[in-house]
Amino acid sequence: MKYYIEISSWNLLESFVTESISPFSFYSERNFGNNLSRYLNSMKEKSDFLILSETDLGGDFSIAVDESLIDKKCLGKVGRLKTAFTYPRTIYYKKGLVKFRFSSFELIDSLIAESQILLEVKCVEKYRDDFYVKKIDCITRKGITTLNDSLSFEKPSYIRFDNSCNKKKGAIVGYVRGSYTSTDASGQQLQNSLRNLKNSFGGLYTQIMMNDAVVDNDSISEDIDGCKRAFLKQYGVSNSFDVLTALYKEVRNLTKLRADEINFQKSLANKGLKNKLLAEKTSIEDQISEIERFYNLYCVRTELENIKAQERANGDRIGKTRLYFKKGTAEYNRKQELKRIINDFENNNEEYKKLKYRLSEIEVQLNGENVGKYDTTISAVFTRISDILNDVIKVASSVINVDGVDVSPISVNDKVLHLNNIQNAPEIGYFNILLACIMKDDQPQQLSEIYVLRLLEESAKKFKETPWSANGFGERILNCLRVFWEYKHQRREQFEVPDDMPVLQSIMSFFVKPLGFEQIERYMLIKKFTHKEYAFMLWGACVGFADMPKTFTKILYDNKNVTGTLDDFLFTCLIPNEDD
Repeated sequence: MKYYIEISSWNLLESFVTESISPFSFYSERNFGNNLSRYLNSMKEKSDFLILSETDLGGDFSIAVDESLIDKKCLGKVGRLKTAFTYPRTIYYKKGLVKFRFSSFELIDSLIAESQILLEVKCVEKYRDDFYVKKIDCITRKGITTLNDSLSFEKPSYIRFDNSCNKKKGAIVGYVRGSYTSTDASGQQLQNSLRNLKNSFGGLYTQIMMNDAVVDNDSISEDIDGCKRAFLKQYGVSNSFDVLTALYKEVRNLTKLRADEINFQKSLANKGLKNKLLAEKTSIEDQISEIERFYNLYCVRTELENIKAQERANGDRIGKTRLYFKKGTAEYNRKQELKRIINDFENNNEEYKKLKYRLSEIEVQLNGENVGKYDTTISAVFTRISDILNDVIKVASSVINVDGVDVSPISVNDKVLHLNNIQNAPEIGYFNILLACIMKDDQPQQLSEIYVLRLLEESAKKFKETPWSANGFGERILNCLRVFWEYKHQRREQFEVPDDMPVLQSIMSFFVKPLGFEQIERYMLIKKFTHKEYAFMLWGACVGFADMPKTFTKILYDNKNVTGTLDDFLFTCLIPNEDD
């Protein structure tokens, strides 16, 4: 059985931020959600209930949700209506159990276009194949409008549940994203090598544009070959590196020609050389004129120009730049004949061709145009190099765990989120303490260095009270936290993370770079830390699912198997049902 919910365009778009739909009043009272621009009347904003109907009430938008997503004991009657119900809590989406109706294809296109410019609207593509178009006339039911003044006395508890669920879902999605995209040491080394190669080319371009030096850097050629071998070992054959080698050779040739031209321009400042070129130019122009007069080409050009002048005059009379003679007229035929005579002469008279070519060379040299041409060509080559490297880096950075995702280490007991891992007991023990410190407050956190240091202090104190703190690994964890705290308070010049403690490495990556997952990912790549799932779980718990950007979740939702595993787990451990 399905229930239908009539919905506004704003509420529909917001639902793809949180992957859920809630009563209107929840949005202004919860601690998460996107501040999308919207217009709602005051009556709707006060509504504490969703209205569910067994039939689609029409309008531009509606959502059909499967009954398995509904906690039926929360359904309430709407007056004497037998097919409409109130529902006082949030409905969480699950792929395959929810569909979205639009009254036109234009509305679908509009929603997709708006979602693309909003970073937190991350679930549109996940449910895109559940969109459909059907025009249904709007049905008005008496009794429903009177519900705007109704109050839900359980609303505070439902809002607390949504806040908690948002943070837990953020943590779980963060863990899965980190586990799914973690790479081994060789994969990280390749990504670093590719980025270093890109930086080398960037520095080389700056060097070329700043001076007239000739490029002959064998280390770049060696770096290209090294990246090619590493890429071949992990991903197979790619011709991108052969293209890079060819382009680099082209850069070297162009910089030599550019340097020669710059040196020539410098020597041209010598008045004697410039006068010599001007004298040669005058001599060539005289020779060209003599040839044109000898072969009567001057008269041919003059007659052709007279016909063109007549076309311009004809055009002026009717407000146009030029009015061409129509095909078949005497003037048209004569113009074509004159063009043919000139073209044949210029192509067949070798002496004339050589003089014209040399004249063009002299004019370019006197005007200094070659340097600009070389600059333009070199810029185009470097743009091509950058595009190729970006494509290769994208391939190397999109490495995923071919074994899929494993959510078995995650446990939610008595609504408390933690990880199980006996192999790294002290590290996991500290991780769970830190995670609990984050999760104790249902509100998403504004990440800052001050907040992170407060988390470090609180979690370290609690870890000291555990048996783990007394063994060797526990002492090293506390020492690492202590040294980092002193470093952040400018009492140490540096800090180090133990090489043999992968969970702690991931935790410290979160402490060092807490302001965004890209920063965490980049830091771990540079440090060759391999387990992103712990850092991303902490970050996800702090920001909550609603504030996660689509750039973080897209790689998960692109894989239907991962999406299915993740959805099943979330609904098993987080989403309410009739048995709760």
